[in-house]
Amino acid sequence: MTSTESTDVTAAKRHSETEEETHNKKPKMEDEDGVNLEEGGDCEEEFDDAGAKAKPKGYLKYPPAREVEPEWDKDSFDDLDEFVPNPESRGYFQNDEDYQEFCESRKQALKDRGFLPDEANNIYPIVDLEEPWTTQTTTREYLADLARLCVKKLNEEEGSTVEFLSVVRGNICAGGRWKLYITFMAREHPGGDPVEYQAKAMDFAGGYNRPPFPILCRPAPLNR
Repeated sequence: MTSTESTDVTAAKRHSETEEETHNKKPKMEDEDGVNLEEGGDCEEEFDDAGAKAKPKGYLKYPPAREVEPEWDKDSFDDLDEFVPNPESRGYFQNDEDYQEFCESRKQALKDRGFLPDEANNIYPIVDLEEPWTTQTTTREYLADLARLCVKKLNEEEGSTVEFLSVVRGNICAGGRWKLYITFMAREHPGGDPVEYQAKAMDFAGGYNRPPFPILCRPAPLNR
C-alpha cells in the first residue's frame, strides 16, 4: 500500500463533519497487486459477518481470528502464537532477503498486538490527536473516553484502583466495527507514579446504535 493511500484513509476519518458520517466510512485496503488486505490478524472479524463471501488468500494473511463479539480481557492476538506465512508468499518477493524481512516484520507485528501501526493488517496510526473527531469532541478526547471506559471495567472486574491520566497515542482498525488501540498513562494507586497502560475497545458504525464496548485494559509490556 502506498503512503498516499494510507494518508487518504486517515484524512477521510479525521475530517468527517458528524459522528455518523465518520462511522459509516469504510476504507478499501488493497496492495499494489490488488490483493485484499482486509483480512487476517486482529481485524478478521471486522469483515466476517454472516453471509459474507470468503476473502481471497493474500500473502499477508494471519491465521484468522474467529470471535464474533469480543469478551472482556480476551486479546484475539493470543490465538496467534506464531506467524505462519501462506505457502504462496515467497512468490511475491524478488529474493530471500526481502522475504525474510517481511517475515520478521510480521513476527514483530504479532508482538506489538495492534498497539503499534500494522498497515499490512489494516491497523493505522491516528496521526493528529488534536483534530476534531466529531463536531463536539477532539480525537484525544474520544480516545480518552474509551480509555476511561476500559479502566472502569478493569477496576470493576479486578477491584483495582487504576486511574486514567492522559492519552499517549492511538491506532485504529476500521470497518463496520472499529477496533481502537489506545496507549495511555495511568496511576495504579493514589499518589503512585504514572505508568504506561494499554486499552482496547470496539466502537460501532452509526447504523448499529450501540455504545462502545471495552475489550481489555492492562499495563504496557514494559510494565508487566
